Amino acid sequence: MAILEQDENLILAIDHSWSDDCGLGIQGWIVGKKEGVLDEVVVGAGDTFVPISAWYPRPDVAAAYPQYNSNPNCGFIVYLPRTAKHQLTFQAKAEGITYSKNVTFAGSKPSVYDFATFTNDGNGIFLDFMNRVNNNNLRVLEIGSRIVSPGSSSKRGLFPGAASYTGFDYYPDGNTDVVGDAHKLSQYFSNQKFDAIFSASVFEHLAMPWVVAMEINKLLAVGGITFHSTHFAWPLHERPWDFWRFSDEGLKVLFSQALGFEVIRSDLYAPLRMHLDTMIPGQETLTTQPAFGGVAILAQKVGEINSEKFRWDVTLTDILTSESHYPKPAA
Repeated sequence: MAILEQDENLILAIDHSWSDDCGLGIQGWIVGKKEGVLDEVVVGAGDTFVPISAWYPRPDVAAAYPQYNSNPNCGFIVYLPRTAKHQLTFQAKAEGITYSKNVTFAGSKPSVYDFATFTNDGNGIFLDFMNRVNNNNLRVLEIGSRIVSPGSSSKRGLFPGAASYTGFDYYPDGNTDVVGDAHKLSQYFSNQKFDAIFSASVFEHLAMPWVVAMEINKLLAVGGITFHSTHFAWPLHERPWDFWRFSDEGLKVLFSQALGFEVIRSDLYAPLRMHLDTMIPGQETLTTQPAFGGVAILAQKVGEINSEKFRWDVTLTDILTSESHYPKPAA
């Protein structure tokens, strides 16, 4: 539902909105008709006001309103915390008589999951990994070093104590030292070994993550550590190469003793609720079941992989056909 409002001072559009008991999300754009750009925009409901801080380019808006000296980054996304209020009427019949009861209550945040491997700090395991690298001057390799998401930055600076940092990615950029396919990772480094290998939001984009786990084993020195965070549940992205979602138990299989690893720690994080757009009978309690945005693992190499026991002699082309490619960087 798109909304466009304007007066002598402002043009405001709301392209999308979403809400639950805890807050309201709005995506749109705003342009000032007066001289200069808008210095600050806040949005409120009742007594709650928050500033819009997430802005992004809207060249379509600039092209549609060239007469106004507007900021090209006039698009926004904002989340407004608010507690919804519900007014319900219950009607019950007994022996032909109808009884009615009105109930008013405020919406509330869901209770925290009572889950054995849950943490609300997605950075906890990564901080453990960072400290081990920096405190022990380890040689570190990042798989997926390219700066992809807006607002993201290089992780190279997080390892000042590392003996070396090497960035590896499928496509080149200023933070990537070696370009290649992670399914053939060891082939790019000859006899070189690393003490630490990590990735963030990469494993969901690997067609054969078990192959990459084996490649990581080949490159790690015995006693070396490896960290990986990926998604348990997340919207589709970077299609068509968005292949997998993982649980903590799934990551433990990839980095199991059978593949030469010992798990130090594995956690689910970023709790979320799954809502169906259209309710399916029998699934009314879906939102009460545990679900998480992310999952992470920290493991140590304890032995070499048995290449005769574990092998997967196929290429990406065998699996995906030559027409399938990871989305190229925007020009």
